Amino acid sequence: MDESSQNYIRSTRLTDILDLKRIARGINMDITQLDAGSFQSDVAQLKVRNVLASLITSNRRLRLQGNVNFLTVSFISQESGSPTWRGISASPGDVLAANAGETFDLVVPPGVEAYCVSVVGNAEVTLRNLGGPVLAGKLSGTAHPIPCDLNAIREIGDWLAERFDRSGGGSDLANGSALELEQEFLRRLAACMRAGTPSSSDGDSTVLRRINAVRRVEQHLLNDVAIPQTVDDLCRVAGTSRRTLEYAFRDYFGTSPKRFIKVLRMNAARNDLLRGDQGSAQVVEIASGWGFNHMGQFSSDYGNMFGEKPSETLRRSPSRNGVQLTQA
Repeated sequence: MDESSQNYIRSTRLTDILDLKRIARGINMDITQLDAGSFQSDVAQLKVRNVLASLITSNRRLRLQGNVNFLTVSFISQESGSPTWRGISASPGDVLAANAGETFDLVVPPGVEAYCVSVVGNAEVTLRNLGGPVLAGKLSGTAHPIPCDLNAIREIGDWLAERFDRSGGGSDLANGSALELEQEFLRRLAACMRAGTPSSSDGDSTVLRRINAVRRVEQHLLNDVAIPQTVDDLCRVAGTSRRTLEYAFRDYFGTSPKRFIKVLRMNAARNDLLRGDQGSAQVVEIASGWGFNHMGQFSSDYGNMFGEKPSETLRRSPSRNGVQLTQA
């Protein structure tokens, strides 16, 4: 059966960020691991007709980014940690929304429960109708977090958890049941997004300057992250002082510019290793291609970052296909 026509509730525990990245590609987003350590994530998904709701809790700081294909919202159901939405700190009770064609840009700290919801087709119209002009107005300007009712957000989380418990974590749903779940979910989502005070479109000028500086530097790096760059080089790109750029990166990514460059290169090397051929020579070739010329140091840093040796990543690369969520 075509996956897009299936209705299901599933949950799993992932120990490889590649599997989570594959799930995210379904909604046109990529995921980057920003801090070091072995990756582990619990993922639960509710797929009902035109709604795909995913609850992701991981032990690593993750950056989710991409141009979404449809209305995508994310809400935080936990008070610990401070997710960053497009460079702006988000609070518990905020809903983060991106309409079709907009950029989804979220940095999630370890341990934070983040729900990511994609709403397509008639369901999007239904959601806006349920929320009325108040919600429609909020969704028309999504550059800032949308303050919502924290209790309503918690109720959605509890409601979803109850549905997962009832299904045992993994089951297909009949179309009639899926329709009822979709309508109830959209009603609850609209209710929490209607609540709260309107968000202001006027950001603090210092915050906005830092955000713009980070975005300029990040785009510059992504054009060719393998090219050697110093922090002073990045300051010239950003048009800021070294101190301002350091503060901006700490606010946006929770790390320094120098560390961020290394993280990008490590993730790029890992992606190549997961696609590569067998052989230690291939590890050397991939590592040096991303600017890592000391193999001992690369292997050590890679192990700290991802919890395994580069050769171990390479050994399991050829046979890996798409991930199938099953009951954990």
